[in-house]
Amino acid sequence: MDVQNYNLVNRCLKMPHAKMVGYFKINKEVIYCALGENEKVYFDTQQKELVEKYITAIDKDSFIEMPRAVVNDSEFWIGETKLVCSVLNDGRRVIKDTSLFPALDRSRKGEKRIDGFPAIIGSKALAKLFNKQYPNQVNIISPFDVAQFNGKTGKWYDANVLPIICDLYMEAEKENLITPSQEHVLKKAKILLRSLAKVGITALIDEATNYQEVRGKDELQFLLEKFISNELRPYSAEFPHEYFEQLFRLYGLPYDPTTNRRPRYFAQFNIKYVYELLPPTVWEKLDEMNPVIRIDGTSRYYRKYRIHQYLTEDKGLRFLREHLQALIPVMKLSKDIDNFRANFHAVFADKIKSIKRMKEEQEYQLSFSKNQDD
Repeated sequence: MDVQNYNLVNRCLKMPHAKMVGYFKINKEVIYCALGENEKVYFDTQQKELVEKYITAIDKDSFIEMPRAVVNDSEFWIGETKLVCSVLNDGRRVIKDTSLFPALDRSRKGEKRIDGFPAIIGSKALAKLFNKQYPNQVNIISPFDVAQFNGKTGKWYDANVLPIICDLYMEAEKENLITPSQEHVLKKAKILLRSLAKVGITALIDEATNYQEVRGKDELQFLLEKFISNELRPYSAEFPHEYFEQLFRLYGLPYDPTTNRRPRYFAQFNIKYVYELLPPTVWEKLDEMNPVIRIDGTSRYYRKYRIHQYLTEDKGLRFLREHLQALIPVMKLSKDIDNFRANFHAVFADKIKSIKRMKEEQEYQLSFSKNQDD
């Protein structure tokens, strides 16, 4: 990348065919940049003086990439609550920061700041609950810069922040931690979470942005690449205790947190409602790499490793963690396993349709290749 040989455009972050967009930070100055084909470099015309001043000091290795929106900002409604949403080039559905606080009937003015947490966590009690429910995942609820579709930058949240925050308020109520000043937020959180149990956040955003018309093969490729690790990862506890607590409750069984013994049919639940939500080729490959093995002389079966030990950190485990964050609130709002099945198919209808579509595309491609070979 030769930054000395650059071009100036009106809004470099809006360039549709750029390989990457982002910025350089020099002496507290932020210089936005787009990298095109053949290593071409583009800066904003509005920053011409700044570019000329620092061009010799720009180090190509200090380029910081930004996620970019692939659809324009759109409004969507959850009941009577309006939010602003978009979709990023890495597949994340996002919510504009300025619409998140009003959605929860909260004001930024006078909000407390808890060290180590974004402003959306406004009390020590919620921070403590978050560490308990979602350990080491504060990045999911933290705002971040996005290169918006209009070529400007803005702060956005991962859309999963909404069910997570609503879930925290409900958990706070369960533990008698809600203060009088939080009662109205709790009420709004319950309304939002019940609505999301009928239609998932992904489906709402995709419909609002018309993303289903622009995704297709590009998203299919994104979903299929780099999910599976060639090397077995060390074991880590990826399923939170709350997942199993709710699973026992749904089946009407007593939950003992001191033991890891589970009914055998829980493994089938994990496959059906978690792993089968992975892209179909990914799940089939995982099943092949870590097959079910029969114990000699018995009718019992087991897998040598945990399924998630073959998932990559950047995409595979990220998918698993985000899916569980969306799944657990649905489990909480379900009365029993039958009610959960109905809620699950309502919330994840869009994802289920997407997987079905991918299977059909794969079957067609395999059939086409076979006919060509014949």
